[in-house]
Amino acid sequence: MKPFLCVYGHTNIDHILRLKELPERNTSSNVLSKKSFFGGTGANVATMASALGVPTALVSYVGKDLPPDFRRLMESKGVILDEVVEVEGKETPTVWIATDESEDQVAYVFQGAMADMGSYPLQVKGAKEALAIHLMTGSPDYYIKLLTQPSMLRKRRALDPAQEIHHVWDAERFRKAMEFTDMLFCNRNELATAMRYVGTGDPDVLLRTFREMQVIVNTLGGQGARIYTKNEVLDVPAAKVKVVDPTGAGDAFRAGFYAGLYHGRGWMDCGALGCAAASFAVSSPGSLTSIPNWDMVEERARSLL
Repeated sequence: MKPFLCVYGHTNIDHILRLKELPERNTSSNVLSKKSFFGGTGANVATMASALGVPTALVSYVGKDLPPDFRRLMESKGVILDEVVEVEGKETPTVWIATDESEDQVAYVFQGAMADMGSYPLQVKGAKEALAIHLMTGSPDYYIKLLTQPSMLRKRRALDPAQEIHHVWDAERFRKAMEFTDMLFCNRNELATAMRYVGTGDPDVLLRTFREMQVIVNTLGGQGARIYTKNEVLDVPAAKVKVVDPTGAGDAFRAGFYAGLYHGRGWMDCGALGCAAASFAVSSPGSLTSIPNWDMVEERARSLL
């Protein structure tokens, strides 16, 4: 089966720490609980999207220590893993995520096999077969090289650097990648950095600066999402659920959004499907412990609309 979507990004082991409040620098804070989960931006989106019925391939770099149960979980949901590459002598990326009672987070990332991604040969099999390419955390140089391949130019191409936009990307490389991108995914803080890289404080200016750009999808946590197009701005409400752990909510949103695209839905419906998918992810600890199916997400999205 050929993929509709090809996702590039991390496959991680996540260690989730719960705190009353995040400590100031040079101080400490008691950890109220700690648990380990499967995660990573790429693995999260690919697994959730596949569970929603979207044929999805994952491109990611891991170590030989990738837990077999993690691979089996992704396979059970239908993720195409042909280009999940085990890098000799490297470890699987690991992240320690600290979340406080206000749902603010700080993450400490050990890149492992993803650290040298920029020097690896491009993996393009899934991308060439897919109709949509979603670029998440990883090497800006690798992604720019991929985006400029002639075979990529007629596909839907989304840039989604997540938190790495602040410290891995820079203005020059961000602007270069945006020249070959038609969708940008970001949260509030990431949108602010994206606008700063372009020298504006207006999302509409950011959208119109780049010829290929069609839409900016700005996730807003408990306030839902705002979708900027060249014709309108759409506000999508969040589903009202009890938040147990926000980790992976943004990745689930993206999976739901792509499920909407796969089914030919408009931007508003895609946003509602994203918010619906995210509401399942936040209902249990970890990113991949509450994975809904398409019917569950579609029903909840209908209630939002």
